[in-house]
Amino acid sequence: MTYQFIDHTDALIQFCQSIESSPWLAIDTEFVRTDTYFPILSLIQTQNPEGISAIIDPIAVNDLSPLWELLQNPDIIKVFHSARQDLEVLYQVSGQLPVNIFDTQIACLFLGHGDLAGLARVVAAELDIKLEKDQTRTDWQQRPLTEQQLAYAIDDVRTLAPLYEKCLSQLTPEQLNALQQDFDALLDIRLYELSPEAAGAKIKATHKLSRKNRAIAYRLAEWRERHAIEHNQPKRWVLSDDVLVAIAKRPPDCVEALYKVPHIKPASIKQYGETWIKEIDDVFAHPDLWPTPPTPVAPPTPQEAILLDIGFAWANQMALIYHINPHNIINRTDLLAIIRQPGSVLQGWRHLLVEKPLRDFLDGKTALSYGNHQLLQKSVI
Repeated sequence: MTYQFIDHTDALIQFCQSIESSPWLAIDTEFVRTDTYFPILSLIQTQNPEGISAIIDPIAVNDLSPLWELLQNPDIIKVFHSARQDLEVLYQVSGQLPVNIFDTQIACLFLGHGDLAGLARVVAAELDIKLEKDQTRTDWQQRPLTEQQLAYAIDDVRTLAPLYEKCLSQLTPEQLNALQQDFDALLDIRLYELSPEAAGAKIKATHKLSRKNRAIAYRLAEWRERHAIEHNQPKRWVLSDDVLVAIAKRPPDCVEALYKVPHIKPASIKQYGETWIKEIDDVFAHPDLWPTPPTPVAPPTPQEAILLDIGFAWANQMALIYHINPHNIINRTDLLAIIRQPGSVLQGWRHLLVEKPLRDFLDGKTALSYGNHQLLQKSVI
């Protein structure tokens, strides 16, 4: 199968016109993010149901707007595998997200491949095709690209197309409806917008800190994010998460005290130490701005404790059946919310596999069962 290599705008216009009536397009990207904050888009690969495929060189093509217009067409489903990073780089380059997507990595969860299944493993199992991964760490910014690089790039999208078709043939309408919720969530623009002020909340280790210490961690994380964006460099180059949290736990009162923080870079202290101390001092000066502690959740009653055990047992059973990391299914807070309140707590595949069966069980509609195995009926509690 041949493909078109597109390195100028006229060719891109013609290619996009040739596939604009396609019902779906398989899409993959190659990008570099070694020593920058922003990923650098290096290639875009695509294939339609008729096998018309192309590798688009965004470094050579001056105007990519024909492609962005195509990705905005709601009548065309854009098929990705593990879409999150592809969507991020496309958004940062174009300023817009594709519409109407399908992520085969999420879909393949229902086929028993787990929640983080790589494309190579899935196509080997589903299509009996072995994808070579010898170019995984290649330099996609180099020009000209080698034949090996181009072959690697187009192979991913060539296998993604039949994988999508196989997913559609095996998934039930109920599963497809659940997946659509997950796909819509991936298109929430807030996931991709720059928000330095929210950087601290993304560091899990900060959640257990006191208000004061969390305020320091949040301030340092915001400073780090803005610095990384301004200089287009990885955040960890200046301050790692572990060092940031260590500073927040035991706030130093002077630059010299920073040298006692484990694993901190002396060069970073020399360059940014005074700035960090000023940020910390400002946090101490404004306790009214410290993050509000979350509203405490009432501990479970003895009956709720039993239901929590049942809920976790069911979630673990689903994790076993579908090869999912149990920690990626549901947490204690969400499970307790399902027990206590009406209305959906989870969405997408989590709702279908965990919440819906649990709610039916709690309402006395059905037993918890899978296959020929009945686990429990509500009447026994």
